[in-house]
Amino acid sequence: MKIIVKCLAVLFAIGLVAGSAYADQSYRITLSSVSKIGNNEFKPGEYKLVVDAPKVRLTELNSGKAVELEAKVEDSDTKFDQTAIHSTRVDGVSKISEIRIGGSKTRIAFN
Repeated sequence: MKIIVKCLAVLFAIGLVAGSAYADQSYRITLSSVSKIGNNEFKPGEYKLVVDAPKVRLTELNSGKAVELEAKVEDSDTKFDQTAIHSTRVDGVSKISEIRIGGSKTRIAFN
């Protein structure tokens, strides 16, 4: 009986380690102005960003409204010092083309 319990404990531990390796990565970002990614418009505020390549989910923290987007998730050669949102101004709205996650090598590019 003790052998069965030990085997189950080992299998459970392996399952936890394997599960955490494939867990989605989540981050918090702040948009300071009205922004667009593709056809989706986002109000200024704080968002939870969940990376599950090749998809990214942005959830507005105040309302809980979530939008899932296609993105190209890449690893850079070096870690980014801080989170940076790259955008261009089009008709008074920031069009986000890329998000670089601070403290990681993760670069998210939007078409």
